[in-house]
Amino acid sequence: MTQCQRYERLILTPRRIKIELSQSDIKTLNKFFPKGIVCFDVETTGLSPLMHEIIEIAGIRVKGHQVETFSELIKPDNPIPENTIKIHGITDEMVSTCDSAKNVMPKFLDFIKGHSLVAHNAKFDIGFLVNYMHHENQEMFFSEIYCSCKLARQVVQSENHKLSTLCEFLEISLDNHHRALDDAIATIKVFAHSLDKLTHLRLLKKGYLFNLKEFETNSNLVLPKKIEGLKDFVAGQKTVQIKYKGGSMRGKFRPIRPIGFLPLPEGNVLYAHCLVSDLYKSFKVSKIVDFKEGEES
Repeated sequence: MTQCQRYERLILTPRRIKIELSQSDIKTLNKFFPKGIVCFDVETTGLSPLMHEIIEIAGIRVKGHQVETFSELIKPDNPIPENTIKIHGITDEMVSTCDSAKNVMPKFLDFIKGHSLVAHNAKFDIGFLVNYMHHENQEMFFSEIYCSCKLARQVVQSENHKLSTLCEFLEISLDNHHRALDDAIATIKVFAHSLDKLTHLRLLKKGYLFNLKEFETNSNLVLPKKIEGLKDFVAGQKTVQIKYKGGSMRGKFRPIRPIGFLPLPEGNVLYAHCLVSDLYKSFKVSKIVDFKEGEES
């Protein structure tokens, strides 16, 4: 087995819990997801699913007392930017002999199919998955998607709800943050802890986002030509002004710090830090009518 690939089945018994999931965590996960659950994470060349590529994907699947892990590095079509290497430590040399997404992703889709999915800040992770499936004409199958960050905000009173902060607050080990398998394992532990705080199964909706099948309604993941130039600002995380059809500044330019273009079931959005309201917002791509460089409106 190469460094590019780790895929193993672990039958959990009291003597063998290699990934250190407690029996209590397993019991909680089975209570809320009797048909099985996959917690997954991706490492990428950037923050925008409509622009960047997956370079590592991993998942941990729990069903009954059976746990399976999937973890592979992926060779991207383009060089990995230095600014992202500083985050996850994955270099072009590390992935030089690895398979491409076209070879890895079908195996991962088989791994997750038929199960509920969980990720931390799941809109980003699922965005990369959806973008691949769309461009490769893969079927959007039925799979409920949950966000461990969203659920934790409801039940965990930590300083903030970043994965690293939650792990420190809950005393969960996270030795290799920003590597896919390590983050996936940490996330499923955080998620299990949050589930354990729920008093009824119906409260699971507090962490629910949408169903993968719903992305069939968003069949156009190509950005309109009039705003293609925003890609440069997203790639460089540079402040830009956008003119938007809706909101309190309708028809006026507002300064934002763009984070990424995300596909959602209702359409593509630009997720950004609005410098006017000091809030993080999702701007529908279809409603962005113009943009210009600079911070002043």
